[in-house]
Formats: sequence, structure tokens, C-alpha cells
Amino acid sequence: MPGKVTMEEIARLAGVSKATVSRVLNQKPGVGENTRKRVIKLIGELEYDSDDRLPGLAAKMRMKNIALIIPDITNPFFGEMARTIGLKLNEKGYSLLLGDSMFLTEMEAKWIREFVSKKVDGIILAPVSGKVMKEHDLMRKFHIPCVFLDNYIEDIPNCGVVATDNELAIYTACEFLIKRGVRKIAYIGGKSKTGVSYDRLKGYMSAMQQYNIEYQNELVKVGSYTVESGYKAILELKSAGVEFEAVICANDLMALGAMNALKELSYKIPEDIQVIGYDNMFFSQYLTPALSTLQHPIIEMGNRAAEFIIKGIEEYPNNSGMVKLKTRLLLRQSTK
Repeated sequence: MPGKVTMEEIARLAGVSKATVSRVLNQKPGVGENTRKRVIKLIGELEYDSDDRLPGLAAKMRMKNIALIIPDITNPFFGEMARTIGLKLNEKGYSLLLGDSMFLTEMEAKWIREFVSKKVDGIILAPVSGKVMKEHDLMRKFHIPCVFLDNYIEDIPNCGVVATDNELAIYTACEFLIKRGVRKIAYIGGKSKTGVSYDRLKGYMSAMQQYNIEYQNELVKVGSYTVESGYKAILELKSAGVEFEAVICANDLMALGAMNALKELSYKIPEDIQVIGYDNMFFSQYLTPALSTLQHPIIEMGNRAAEFIIKGIEEYPNNSGMVKLKTRLLLRQSTK
């Protein structure tokens, strides 16, 4: 339980003095980087509660560095997001540090430990899953404000959230197709254990229920937000003999893979199968046919996240709340 482990015990286990642990807790200089990381790791593992550290010290020692942890730097969505956040932070006198978790929870944990040890002033995190890890509590213990971006984790106090209304977005895409007579709609989403993936799947399910269309589990495929997973999902649908008139993908990369697979299977888009993506990545309008997609307000999201984290730094711990931004369905040649 928090508070049960003493500073003396942390010092003994780390092989350092109590004064060294105190310097780490209060983000003071004079501690080697390896030692600092070792102490922070023990604090996280043993659940030592460092609430005795005065938040006011952070203002005096502010480094003007904010960390951004994203799951895939090669994904254009996150690349543009990082650029937007970096520009906004630079306007406010802050520098951006970037970590790529590569959709691995262990890498996300590593980056959190790394950035906490570097004494960043705040962390913007696009979490890999909805699972709470002990590393997430390190941010609270070291009084580092956090803003969840795009995805989010419930039950973590004093963390802001900037996301889109994912449920409404997918519902809107389904509704567009249904009102034009489409009944068999395939859906390629992400792993539903994450907040964003679950919300988008809920949007699909809600539309089916609202328009009295039977939900068919075989029409739903789980991807990994990559081109390859969208391609594979279509092949799996075809191999299983599942019939569908349209496919909605949870991002444009999976939609690109889906379109490539449909073409290889000799389907005409949109005459035989209609396709809708999500994000409006830069390449979507240049595909053949041009991809209909849900416009993700990337620039607004990035700016709001930057503003949110700066507010958290200045007003910590009053940094809770959720901002949900609206998407817009952009109709191009992949739909009728």
C-alpha cells in the first residue's frame, strides 16, 4: 500500500543514501543517471508514495520539456500529431521529447520511466491499451501532469483526455451507407480492449441496432491499424465466404490495405464494394479511387493537447477532464 515503504528502505535496496533518494524525489541535481533510474524503478515497483515532495519545487526547477509518447511514429497520423504539438509547445517556450512505444506496453512503460528520470514537466501519452500499469502511477508520485491523447485509460486521476467522439464517427459512417440501401457492412477495427477501439466498435454496433440490422460477428475483423492488417482482414472475409457490400475501417492505413485486397480479388470500388476509412491521412485523396474517410481533427487535437498539458503544469493537480472533438465524413470516389 502507498506510504508503507519508507525512504530508508528505498535507499537500502538501491544501495544509496537517504539523501540521494531525497534528491531524486525532489528532482535535484547531483545524482547519476543510472542511479536516478534505479531509484525511480524501485519507487514504482514498491509503490512508495512521494506525496511529501512539495509541488512548488517543480515550478522552481522547471526544465521546459514535455514528453510525447506515441504508439507508431511511422503512422502519418501520429507523425502529423507530433509536429502539431511540437509547434504549439515551441510557441509557449517548451521543447518536445518524443518516444515511440511501437504498440508495445513494455515500451510504453520504459518510456514513462525514462521521461520521469529526465525530469520532464509533463507527459502527453497515446496509450497502447486500456490497462493500468504501475509506471502510470509514477507520474502522480513525481507530480508530473499527464494528458491522454486519442486513446485513454480510465481510473487514473488528474489526467486530461483529448480525443474524438469515436463512437459517433463510426455511427455516422454506418448511417450514411445504411440510408443508401447498404445492409451488409463489414468493419475492420482495432483491439477492443483499448478505449478508442472499443468506442468505434460501439458506434458500429449502435448503428446496426438503431436500423434493425442483425449484428453479425463474422463481419467484424480485428486489425492493428496497419496496411497489412486491413489487407489480411479482407482475405479472411473472402476465405470464410462472408458476403458484404461495404467495409468501414478504423483508420486509413487499414482502408488502404483493404482496397488493395479487394482489387486483387477483382472487386470494383465502389460498384461492388464501398470503402470508408478514418483519419483523412494525406494520401487518402490520392488513392485510386480516392478514399472516402472520416476527417480526424488532427491539428485541433494537437493544439488542445498542448494547451491542456501546459495548463496541467501551471495548475497541477487540477488537470482532469475530457475534450471530445467532432469528426466529419468526407465523401470521395470509394463510396457511391
